[in-house]
Amino acid sequence: MASALVTGINRLPLTHASTPDDDRALFEGDETVPGFRKLFNGRDLSGFVDVNTSEETWWVEDGLLKCTGHPIGVMRTEKQYENFILDIEWRFMEAGGNSGVFVWADGEPHEDTPFPTGMEVQMLDPQWAVIHDRPEEYVHGHLFPVMGLEGTTPDNPSEVVEGRSYALENRMNGTRQWNRYVVVCVDGTLKLSVNGRFVNGIRSPKRKKGYICPESEGAEIHFRRMDIMELPGGVITPGQIAPVVAG
Repeated sequence: MASALVTGINRLPLTHASTPDDDRALFEGDETVPGFRKLFNGRDLSGFVDVNTSEETWWVEDGLLKCTGHPIGVMRTEKQYENFILDIEWRFMEAGGNSGVFVWADGEPHEDTPFPTGMEVQMLDPQWAVIHDRPEEYVHGHLFPVMGLEGTTPDNPSEVVEGRSYALENRMNGTRQWNRYVVVCVDGTLKLSVNGRFVNGIRSPKRKKGYICPESEGAEIHFRRMDIMELPGGVITPGQIAPVVAG
């Protein structure tokens, strides 16, 4: 029976099989084909706008984006993003560092706080939990809504902080060591890979498009990669888009 099946398959009419060159020719110049580009270009702060920090807070040195951590606040991308993959490599230069990046965020701070409404992908040095006598879960890659964003659903509901989603594994490297986050944001769902494995996720039905905002929160942090792949858009309503900030 197996022999007859193979013979039958071999008798099927041949069709043209595409080659890599064919594929390149097919998609050449097609801007709808996703690909990574540098959100941080390694030379300057092009593409970013300071929101509420200072001229001294962010700078580029030796191809790295560096942040003093002071004052507390954010900068934002010039444009908003809906569906995308963000590939970030980062490290803290001091024990107990605290930072993060906001996605689908407002371009301005929320009321009397230094941070915008949106979703936060937290970055904490592992020593933060020891210094502040808090559970280790905090430093593994928490995901959570911030500054009034309601209705989110965490993949892994935290028993430590209501509304947050915790990472299923501790994959974080220590002070002055590089960590790599791959953040997938599609149709209100956020998934986080920490150093090579997806370990966390959260969903927001109320926010699907907004600014990307690296955070300054009291400690020196460096970024050596901040690449983005924009993906096709989805079905979205005006209420699911962050307010557009002029300039």
